[in-house]
Amino acid sequence: MADNKQIIELYTDLAQNPNKDFGWDKGLSNAKAHGYKDEWIEKIPAQVWEFCAAVGNPFESVEIKKGDTVLDLGCGAGVDILVASILTGESGKVIGVDITPKMVEIAQKHASLAGCKNVTVLESSFDKIDIEDESVDIVISNGAINLTSCKESVFAEVYRVLKPNGKISFADMIDISEPSSECCSIEQNACCESDGQEDWGNCVAGTMRESELLELMQKAGFRDVECHGHTHYTTAETTRGATFTATKIPSSELREAHWNNLFQNVDYTQVFWHQNSPRKSVELIKKYVKENANIVDVGCGASYLVDSLLSDGYEKITLVDTAKSSLDIVDSRIKSDKVKYVCSDILNFKSEQKYDLWHDRAVFHFLLSKKEREQYFEVLKNSLNSNGIAIISTFRVDGPIQCAGLDIVQYDVEKMNKELPRGLEIVQSEEFTHITPKETQQKYIYFVIKKV
Repeated sequence: MADNKQIIELYTDLAQNPNKDFGWDKGLSNAKAHGYKDEWIEKIPAQVWEFCAAVGNPFESVEIKKGDTVLDLGCGAGVDILVASILTGESGKVIGVDITPKMVEIAQKHASLAGCKNVTVLESSFDKIDIEDESVDIVISNGAINLTSCKESVFAEVYRVLKPNGKISFADMIDISEPSSECCSIEQNACCESDGQEDWGNCVAGTMRESELLELMQKAGFRDVECHGHTHYTTAETTRGATFTATKIPSSELREAHWNNLFQNVDYTQVFWHQNSPRKSVELIKKYVKENANIVDVGCGASYLVDSLLSDGYEKITLVDTAKSSLDIVDSRIKSDKVKYVCSDILNFKSEQKYDLWHDRAVFHFLLSKKEREQYFEVLKNSLNSNGIAIISTFRVDGPIQCAGLDIVQYDVEKMNKELPRGLEIVQSEEFTHITPKETQQKYIYFVIKKV
């Protein structure tokens, strides 16, 4: 959060003095002005509404169903988590998050007062929340995201916790001032640092323009990104409340679009990860399986590995990639009926055939969430024969932190061992330095893993 001390002091004051004039609308009249329904107002204790400093109504443009899990970023004294609790019912779950300890305390008291047993309130920043990957149906927020200095990180965290096709619906302050030549870029605004003198607490410093917020959400992996209009709410001459919604694009769809675009528009022989001779992979494959082995190369891209294996006598080869464009490149290059092509995201890959060897030169390290890594190894185990071998290569801990414009996770033996489920064990590891087509170095590590 930006200038946490200033924000915590201000909202501690609000928590302790809800009737104090802070220079912006609050209370029951503010809630009614935003269209909060009479049935909610009747069900929630009257004293709770004194704390309502809503910028807008995040419930207007999203459907919350019975049984849903809802996360409220910047829950404050708990008005919106109690509304969400009504909407989700006893079978649902509502999680409130706030950085102000006094607000967390009051939100917990209000949830108890309202008899909402499905509510949990956490004290936490917004960019690292103790919530499982892909466990939330809907994220809401009301005048809080603009208080964060690195909104990019917040939307990345929202993306992480939302289920595929989950939604975010929030109200927030936007900058409506006349543009000037000194305006920051989106990247500068998204993760700028306050000098401590700016007015973060009153939602002025750090507030972004509508178009910038929309673009930031799109870059974070959301579609159907929309501003539903401005509200009456204002904190300064240059700010105005607005409401937004967006839908999480499943990570498998993002990967498919990213890699198809790359192989359609870039010379694959010049990308940094390209190998003219995949000698390390070939060496390890020959060490562990014979020419009659069933081999699957996942995330094969347009690699020359299949060319080398065919020339060495291997004839049972399956290539798997999320990008059809890369498979088409290989197919037109090798023109062999000994190779089977499967266009699939690795987490969705299913095969009735079992393989003796699973090869992955650089897919696993793109899986950023724990849940995706668990899915990967479930697919791997289901695909391998008993005593089958998996050869997985990743960037090592002193190697690159990105590849092809995407973040990756670096590994060493200790980190990989922590990822492996029961039934898989490392039998060999070896560090490897790849010389790129640009004559630079990339530091990899190979893991040979056995299904036991």
